[in-house]
Amino acid sequence: MLIRSVRLNDYRNYTRAVFTFDPHLNIIVGKNGTGKTNLLESIVVVSNTKSYRTNDDQDLIRKQKDYARIELNSDEDEYRVVINKKGKSLFINDTLVRKTSEFIGRINAVLFKPSDLELFTQSPGERRRLLDIEISKVSSRYIASILKYNRLLKDKNKLLKEEKPDRVLMSVINDSMAPLIKVIIEEREQFFDVVNQYISPMYAMISGKNAEIKVRYRRCCEIEDVEKKIEQTAEKDLYYHYTTFGTHHEDYDFQMDGYDLNSIASQGQKRMVLIAFKFALIKYVQKQTGQTPVVLLDDILSELDKDNQERLLNVIPQKTQVIITNTDINNLDIKKPYKLITLKEEEDV
Repeated sequence: MLIRSVRLNDYRNYTRAVFTFDPHLNIIVGKNGTGKTNLLESIVVVSNTKSYRTNDDQDLIRKQKDYARIELNSDEDEYRVVINKKGKSLFINDTLVRKTSEFIGRINAVLFKPSDLELFTQSPGERRRLLDIEISKVSSRYIASILKYNRLLKDKNKLLKEEKPDRVLMSVINDSMAPLIKVIIEEREQFFDVVNQYISPMYAMISGKNAEIKVRYRRCCEIEDVEKKIEQTAEKDLYYHYTTFGTHHEDYDFQMDGYDLNSIASQGQKRMVLIAFKFALIKYVQKQTGQTPVVLLDDILSELDKDNQERLLNVIPQKTQVIITNTDINNLDIKKPYKLITLKEEEDV
C-alpha cells in the first residue's frame, strides 16, 4: 500500500494544497510553522480516523472556515475525511462509510515523533489508547470487541451509581463483558508477543548496542480466570460504585536488562528504545496483514547523530514508503535517493 497524493482544503494552516509522494523516500523541509507536522497529522487522521494531537476534531478546521477536507489517494483506493461543525464524514471511493471500524487501518501508518518519549511517563489510559489504536488498525475482531466493551462498561458504571442497582441487569452486563475481556486480552497478548520478539534486535540495530528490552504486559488476569474475577469483584463494584475489574485497568511498561527502563536508562537510551518499539510495531503490522505500513518520521532524525541516522534508515524494511520532516535538509545525512518537498512560509501555503 502506497500513498500517491494528499490534498488538503482548509485543514489546519492549509487553505488549499496538494502533495505527491515518491513510493520510497520523501523528505519534507520547511521552517517551523509551515505545516510539516500538520501534513503528517492529516495522514494519521486518515489512518486512525482521529488526530493524535487533539481530541476535538474542530481544531483541525482552519480558523474562520466551516469545514476541513483531507483527500488521500493510494495505489488502490481514494479516501476522504470531511470535518465540519456537526461532525465527521468518511468516504472510500466516494462511498460514504458509516462505521468507523470499516475505515480505520485501511491506510496503515506508523508515526515517529519527538513527544513519543512521553509514553514512558504518561498515564496508563494514554498507553492503552496507543495500544487500542495499533491493534484496531489490523484486527476487526479487536475493534469490535473494544467498542462493545466500552459501551457495556459505560452502562455498568451508570448502573452502579444508582442507589439500588438492578442486580439481574448487572449480571446480564457481566455475562456480556466476559467474552469481550477474553478477546481483548488474547489480542493484546499476541501484540506484545510479536513486539517482544523484535524490540531487542531492533534496539541493537538502531543504537549499535546490545541490551535485553522487554515490554511487560500487565494484564487484569489470566484468560481462564475472567469469569471468576468478575464474580469476586461484584460486591467491590457495588461498594465503590464503579467497575473495579476489567481490561480498562490494564497497563504495560518497559524493561532494560531486567530493570525498569525509567530507573536506569538515559534520555538517549529511552529514545532508542522508543524507536525500536515503533519498528517492532511495523513488524506486527506486517505479520498481521502481510503489508508494510507507511513510515512517518516527524523531526526525529535531527535529534540523532549521523551514525544513528544511518542505522535507523537502514533498519526500515526495503520497499517501504517513508516520509520524513525536518527544518533543514543540511541537518540530515541521507545517502539514498529521495524526493524533496519544500514548504513555503505559512501565509503562502
